Amino acid sequence: MKLVWRSYFIGIIMEKGLLVDIGRKYWSIAELKRLVLLLQEHKLTHLQLHLNENEGFALNFTDSPVSKKYSENMLKKLKEFAKTHEITLIPDFDSPGHMGSLLEQNPEFALPDSKQQAVDVTNPAVIDWIIGIIDKIVDIFPDSDTFHIGADEFIDFRQIEKYPYLVEKTREKYGNKASGLEFYYDYVNQLTEHLQKKGKQVRIWNDGFLRKDLQSLVPLNKNVEVCYWTNWDKGMAEVKEWLTKGYTLINFCDNDLYYVLGEEAGYSYPTAEKLEREGKIQKFSGQQYLNQEEMKAVRGTYFSIWADNAAAKSVSEILDDLSKILPVFMKIYGGNDE
Repeated sequence: MKLVWRSYFIGIIMEKGLLVDIGRKYWSIAELKRLVLLLQEHKLTHLQLHLNENEGFALNFTDSPVSKKYSENMLKKLKEFAKTHEITLIPDFDSPGHMGSLLEQNPEFALPDSKQQAVDVTNPAVIDWIIGIIDKIVDIFPDSDTFHIGADEFIDFRQIEKYPYLVEKTREKYGNKASGLEFYYDYVNQLTEHLQKKGKQVRIWNDGFLRKDLQSLVPLNKNVEVCYWTNWDKGMAEVKEWLTKGYTLINFCDNDLYYVLGEEAGYSYPTAEKLEREGKIQKFSGQQYLNQEEMKAVRGTYFSIWADNAAAKSVSEILDDLSKILPVFMKIYGGNDE
């Protein structure tokens, strides 16, 4: 069965990528270069740099050095090294949720009831602020054709009544039939349109959109690519719903491909043995499987390193684990018969 799936992808350039959370765990440029070499060795194609979380923001936009933050000059060295070794970098700046670190300096932009972790998507000044940050990141990564804008875990979508300010403001603009997510959709659409004008392909996470329990009067931009990471909440749209709507998918299956430091949030480390046993190229989160025809809408598969407990493992330990996992990852998701 595996040979059939791999041979199907011969001649098609499928992304085989890795996401690394440098918003919460600092990797030196030398360590990131070691990671690039490891990806090249095992024939992966992309490295997604996850730049921010509630606990941290990886970039230093000032002219003065800041400990454990990356300046433009530091990242220039990484970009040149990655290009030389045929690894494509994808910047990943997550909003409107996961913004706690940046909101510490800009509390006036926080969404009420969000515990200072999400931005107020109803405020036009917030969008201007976020676009300003995005433009700086685009300037740092001018050769990156893809930009990931996050958009996951904005609020607890199962309990929108806990966000009365958001619901009230939304219904003031969109009417009483609005679910409360319309400003959120509009926010993502505005960022998408801005980046598209700069020639970027925009990607988002799946969990907040096309939900069964909360639908938006504002449609989602049809040109975003959707990184499908989870289906733990029964209100989330299934993979095939995204396909029905015509979206391109990237598989980030959290069940098999999430390496969460400290094994937080109920995750366990995906060992090479476990991946060999359970990983399948057509398998998405929540035991959802696509057939061969449906897989035509899938652009690739990514392995993710999340720093929920940044101190749980050293970078050297992570790289050592990856040296064992990536050969199995490529055997399953590499899209060839080698």
